Amino acid sequence: ALERAYAAYVGARHCLAMNSGTSALHACAVAADLVPGDEVIVPAFTYVASAMAFCHHGVRPVFCDVEERTFNIDPERIEERITDRTRAIVAVHLHGLPCEMDSILRIAERHGLHVIEDVAQAHGAEYGDRRVGTFGRCAGGSLNATKNLPGGEGGLFVTDDDGCVLAARR
Repeated sequence: ALERAYAAYVGARHCLAMNSGTSALHACAVAADLVPGDEVIVPAFTYVASAMAFCHHGVRPVFCDVEERTFNIDPERIEERITDRTRAIVAVHLHGLPCEMDSILRIAERHGLHVIEDVAQAHGAEYGDRRVGTFGRCAGGSLNATKNLPGGEGGLFVTDDDGCVLAARR
């Protein structure tokens, strides 16, 4: 019931409940077909799980500076961090503030990268007329007691992609 309700709330087709937000982000690595040696760009200011979930999968986090006003990843600094091994940009929506998704999506499209969202600290935040977690290929979020949607512990993996949800279930 939680999976159906959360998917409907954010406007996604699929939601999988997991044991933690870190597991949900690790499922994003699997769902995006990342392999050891790949790189993902993550904001330099975030909770450690935003990077460590990818390390668990053998993927190297590459840290990018953040905007001074929002503390979210700075789209103007992303491209300088892209290498031939970069496969994804991790948009961490922090303190209830959504990332600048239009810019991030344009950069990702220009470079053939996936966008993975971390909504652990911004469940329900909106960017334009959509809720965060619905812009990228997939998203992960935490239900830890310290988050804005606390459930004691747990995580949520969200996607519109049938293939991603199948991969995340493996």
